[in-house]
Amino acid sequence: MDWLRSTVRSAYFLLTLAGCAFSQVAYASEKSEGLPPTLVAPPTETAALRATLRQLLDTRALGTVTTYQRLGLRMGPAVGSFYQTNDYTARWTQDAGWNPQATEALQLLGRATEFGLLPEAYSWQHLLTLPDSLRLSAPSRARGHQLATFELRLTDALVTYLFHLRRGTLQPGTLRPAVPDSLTCQQTVAQLHHALNSSNLTAAILCLQPPQLAYRHLQTTWSRALRASPADSLRLMQDTVAGFQRVAINLERMRWEAAADSEYAVVNIPAYQLQIIKKGQVLQTYRVIVGKPELPTPVLSSRISVFVTAPEWRVPYSIAVREFLPELQRDPGYLYDNHYQLYDGRGRLINPWHVNWARITPATFVYSIRQRAGSFNALGNVVFYFPNQQTVFLHDTPGRTAFTRPERALSHGCVRVEKPLKLAEYLLRREGQAKAIREMYASVAAHDKHRFDLSVGLPIYLRYYTCETEQGQLRFLPDIYQLDAPIIAALFK
Repeated sequence: MDWLRSTVRSAYFLLTLAGCAFSQVAYASEKSEGLPPTLVAPPTETAALRATLRQLLDTRALGTVTTYQRLGLRMGPAVGSFYQTNDYTARWTQDAGWNPQATEALQLLGRATEFGLLPEAYSWQHLLTLPDSLRLSAPSRARGHQLATFELRLTDALVTYLFHLRRGTLQPGTLRPAVPDSLTCQQTVAQLHHALNSSNLTAAILCLQPPQLAYRHLQTTWSRALRASPADSLRLMQDTVAGFQRVAINLERMRWEAAADSEYAVVNIPAYQLQIIKKGQVLQTYRVIVGKPELPTPVLSSRISVFVTAPEWRVPYSIAVREFLPELQRDPGYLYDNHYQLYDGRGRLINPWHVNWARITPATFVYSIRQRAGSFNALGNVVFYFPNQQTVFLHDTPGRTAFTRPERALSHGCVRVEKPLKLAEYLLRREGQAKAIREMYASVAAHDKHRFDLSVGLPIYLRYYTCETEQGQLRFLPDIYQLDAPIIAALFK
């Protein structure tokens, strides 16, 4: 754990020199996609250093891969583009070592743990050695080469850091290291140029973090916890169960799945909670029931486009053969007792007592089962639909008492909402259909199915965050689907 102690001690020294500017208005990355204006070279810039940078980045002899590998650059194409754009002007170095902007950039790299990142991933300790290295070198061509090499590596570290802050360290599906495509490289380079031209380099870079509420709260709460005291921060960093690693993997998830809408619904599965967010404020909060560990609710992004009151439930085939078939083999009256009806492949109503259930297997089960509308219906009084490949939706439930349980991973994968009619009211008012609210309640009372189409719809995100904030405090949630360990292994192997 020596790296942890060193990181924390160094970070606190650096934190006194630069403040967190995360609360500033988010930087509009779209404006930075064009090429920046040509930068004015620092007074200490020399033709020799510029020529050395041009020579080091020349890929014609060895090819791009070998050239960047020999230079130790992770983001070689981005670094090359950064210098080519401005005629190979050095941005960070001067005769004595780092210039003031480089010192500020190094301070930001040293704060990596505040953002769920590791300073050593950006060669921070090595970059700090430049002044000492120069003192050991006589003024010569070798000294100029050394300055140029450090210059390139700081740019490489910052481009990588900026990319990780915005988009994450890993690819969500494979958990392999994330590699930017050419367009993302261009955008990241333009963003770094923008930051260099701004009055506050740190603020300009930190404003590129994901803007969604969950990320902002978790990152700032974690940052405050680290700043509380050196002893507390070291304890937090060493506690891999309820500390740095848990925070880091959830900040990583939030970077993968940033919500770009100004108004949306988000379900945090481990929190058993649905929230309506508008312009960074929580408007409504509902308890929810999510899928069992063996039938997990998926992570997805979609848009609620329609809801139906007094719905009929058509039992999915998987549930029918797994749960209903054994019941029918014991007692065909199970369907009648629970308000279900049986249909054959042509949609004709079938008497379950006329079927020899002892001979029916999942492979020969050709029936469909439906439950009519009513207070007993498994979907309750209303169901909300949004396009997704997993056929998941939000819905009401007759089992209201389950919402009082602290652990609510109980469903077959869909999300049950505690106050679904309040959610339906909100959607109708948002669509300018407040007059339809009375019709909605009449439909429920009469058990008369009715469909309500939403012309605008509401973005909805189903997410899996095992760490969040509550009243300014870190809150660690159960890893109900055991999804944390693979990300921890990929980030910290």
